[in-house]
Amino acid sequence: MDRVIKFKTWSYLFMTTLLLFVLFISITNLYYDHYQVFKLNLSGKEPINSNQRFNKIEYLDQNIGKYNGFLLGSSRMGHFPIEYVNKHAGERKSFYNLNMFSAVPEDYLKTLKYLKKSGHPIEEVIIGIDIFPLFNPPDVNRPAFRHHPNITGKSRFEYLLDYLFQTSFFYLFTEAGYYFGEEPIIYQHDYTTGRYYPHRSIKSIQENPGLYWANQLAQADTKITSLQNNSQKINPKQKEDLERLLAWLDEQEINYKVFIQPTHPKEQALYSAEKELLINDLKQYEIIRIKRIQKILQYNTNFYDLMHYKPVVAKAIIDYLYE
Repeated sequence: MDRVIKFKTWSYLFMTTLLLFVLFISITNLYYDHYQVFKLNLSGKEPINSNQRFNKIEYLDQNIGKYNGFLLGSSRMGHFPIEYVNKHAGERKSFYNLNMFSAVPEDYLKTLKYLKKSGHPIEEVIIGIDIFPLFNPPDVNRPAFRHHPNITGKSRFEYLLDYLFQTSFFYLFTEAGYYFGEEPIIYQHDYTTGRYYPHRSIKSIQENPGLYWANQLAQADTKITSLQNNSQKINPKQKEDLERLLAWLDEQEINYKVFIQPTHPKEQALYSAEKELLINDLKQYEIIRIKRIQKILQYNTNFYDLMHYKPVVAKAIIDYLYE
């Protein structure tokens, strides 16, 4: 009898602990809203890792017809000044920056098809091809990279439920450092333009530029060694997806400009061979090599980090595309 009572006690204790844990996780996720999907803003602070794929579609769904041009690409596209793009594209153009972290051609195609189906006028797109995610495509099942349920066809309730019970001890600790300590937010997002700001990098550069760039260059050397040892090649599916995207744009009679992203000199040697192979394989399409901006790429001051250039480089790219 005592054994039965003891078993029941432990069972109740286990179930209560489990219930409290689930309750703690769900309340924490709802309160901090790591990925900015619940929109309740209970904490009063910006989320530490806002889901761009969700939030940009959320914003555009509320502003159908406001934009007729779109910038597409990875986070490298994140610092294009929209007013500068509009000025060069023409008076009737109103662009939105649809860059997404680690975005690949499949992301662009899914998003454009959804926008067109939803009634957004698409007159022109500018696509910046980033070679790096073509080596290692992102896992779009990760909470920070999940597409909007309107794109995947998943119910909104099920989509939000996944986030409510998302368990991440990493984010519990990083959130604690951000919300209760002095740790600055990594990114600030402006979803009215689609641009984002690498707040933590900017702050680190301001505090100690010498140390910041020494660390960046050291990390680059490690990355270069790793990539060279692993002989990185473009994933064949990514090339096929890019071809499908360009064929769809032609079929829909949408004007487009496609260019290969320029890179910091530290990264240039890693990608140059694969860039040329990609351009050659898709030679029936006009993929633009951005020339005559090599000089400004030589200066660290024109970059936020080794992967992300500042608006001065973005403006030079726009000048080249519309000359």
